[in-house]
Amino acid sequence: MSVKYKLVLKKDLTKGADADAKRYYASANVTGMMDFNTICDVVADRSTASDGDVALVLLGVIRCMQEALLRGETVQMGALGNFRLSIGSAGVVYASDFQASMIRKPRIIFSPGAKLREMIAKVSVERIENESDNSGNGSGVERPGIL
Repeated sequence: MSVKYKLVLKKDLTKGADADAKRYYASANVTGMMDFNTICDVVADRSTASDGDVALVLLGVIRCMQEALLRGETVQMGALGNFRLSIGSAGVVYASDFQASMIRKPRIIFSPGAKLREMIAKVSVERIENESDNSGNGSGVERPGIL
């Protein structure tokens, strides 16, 4: 299966680039969102559970994950993967100089399981044209490799 991407003009992030320099970068084309209720409906359609049963179980899983992550545990979800809490901070030379206010906002790190890693390994990419792009560079001159 291929993932569709488009090119987006953004600030040039290369080292030494001018402040106003821009480059085209690939961006995955997001076509929508599957919400919680839809997930429950789809799982219910593929099982003997009702959508309410699925929702109840998923909400229970989320609650268990919250509790485990706050205890400092990694949550292993089988083929789905692992979740863990991560924090970072500014560094100091002396431990006595460290203050809790130096800690950045905590994040949840997800590491996909084997089935998701296998799926990612098989993904191909397919470019789609941006609706506003005709020539790709705005100059009216075609430049192969830019878009």
